[in-house]
Amino acid sequence: MTNYRSRLVAVLFALLATLFAGVTAAEAVTAAPAVAAQNSCGNLSGFSHTTLSALPPEATTTYNLIQKGGPFPYPKNDGVVFDNREGVLPACASGYYHEYTVPTPGSSTRGTRRIVTGSAGEYFYTGDHYATFKVIDVGGGSTHACGDLSGLAKIGYSQLSSAARGVVDKVRSGAATGTTYENREGVLPACASGYYQLFAVGTNDRVISGKAGELAYTPDHYATFKRIDLNS
Repeated sequence: MTNYRSRLVAVLFALLATLFAGVTAAEAVTAAPAVAAQNSCGNLSGFSHTTLSALPPEATTTYNLIQKGGPFPYPKNDGVVFDNREGVLPACASGYYHEYTVPTPGSSTRGTRRIVTGSAGEYFYTGDHYATFKVIDVGGGSTHACGDLSGLAKIGYSQLSSAARGVVDKVRSGAATGTTYENREGVLPACASGYYQLFAVGTNDRVISGKAGELAYTPDHYATFKRIDLNS
């Protein structure tokens, strides 16, 4: 009888252990957080938006330095490629993103604040060292209809640098391959996604073409634009 009871107790313990292990595994599966899919390059859906005025004042200082090409407080670190290893920003090709320090007053290090730029004109702000990002809306917006660049100051073709003229010539002949410019700064007239194409000239200057044939030039990485007059 004693052996029978011992075997019965052992069987009951084994059953309880199996049930407990099953419940624990089920809880672990249930508790596992869902991994959000990374956005495709240029897709900013799901990101919060902010403005420079809503960020620490040092962010505006950094933004202005980006437009001027420096000088930056950390020249060995500012402007370097941001590889997006955390996978928080949309997935783009290597070299698409660059990062810049937003100094923290009183800090002896670079701190945790950065502005990250994208090659299509995106600006992102992170205050927690790449854990989270917000899209910075830096443009004031255009009230002109799509295709109407009359609200922009004019720059003559002959006034462009030789490099910029070369890009314009290739764009007009169809020999240049551009990337989509989403006009997130809102400086150019609002058009459908894919309307504008971006063509790099130098470090900060770009030529933008519209599907109606209009051409614009930005010397300061999308902060300002001028319409290109091909006849002057």
